Amino acid sequence: MNFSSLVGIFLAVGVMVGTIMMSTKNSKIFLDTHAFMIVIGGTLAASLLSFSGKKIVQLTKVFFKKVLGKNNEIFLAIAEIVDLAKGYRDNDNYLRDKMKSLKTPFLADAVEMMTEGGIDPEDLDKILTKRAIAMNHRYEEDAEMFKTLSKFPPAFGLLGAVIGMITLMQGLGGADAFATVGPSMAVALVATMYGIAVANFFFLPLGENLSRVNKQDHIVRQMVVDGIKLIRQKKHPLVVEETLKCYLLPAERSKMKKAA
Repeated sequence: MNFSSLVGIFLAVGVMVGTIMMSTKNSKIFLDTHAFMIVIGGTLAASLLSFSGKKIVQLTKVFFKKVLGKNNEIFLAIAEIVDLAKGYRDNDNYLRDKMKSLKTPFLADAVEMMTEGGIDPEDLDKILTKRAIAMNHRYEEDAEMFKTLSKFPPAFGLLGAVIGMITLMQGLGGADAFATVGPSMAVALVATMYGIAVANFFFLPLGENLSRVNKQDHIVRQMVVDGIKLIRQKKHPLVVEETLKCYLLPAERSKMKKAA
């Protein structure tokens, strides 16, 4: 579980609720059904018009897997590649024996293709490189979708405010119009608040988070491509490890040394 993202979600909700509770004695004014319907319902309708229902469901799965899941695949991939390098130098069947227990998906696929045979080493390197690039582009599309979705809530919030203002203007000719102007304007602006909150507390941060996770995943896939080449050449595990550490920052390398 990625506790940082989970804490961020709860903190966003807490900040929103806390600010509302402290800003007014009548916090019920923020619980406006019409504003909620037009922002959430409008965003959902626009999302379905922009993307397929299947893609929306897929994004939900991406949220739980990528954002709330663990993001320590870099260190895990290095450990698994180094272990394979050690075992393969002494036992040619080590890769086949360890293939099903690998927890890095891209590494497991690469080892499977390598052990099955029938693919020239140069062709295997090209296939893995092309797959890494293609997966990077596909996963980046998910991040861009969240950023696209972030445009909808503020727009529908503004639409809700416009509808509220039209209703307000229509009632200005009444006898008690002056007394109702303030409360009516407040209700009209609730939809705008919902739209801004949903976009900036949810969709935009998720899009940025997915972009970061995708970049990290791409680094892992590049490490696998290099690792497979070194394993195939039966390079010394120390050479393999230090080569893979080139992808790490100095602080991450120090962290890995302490863990070892």
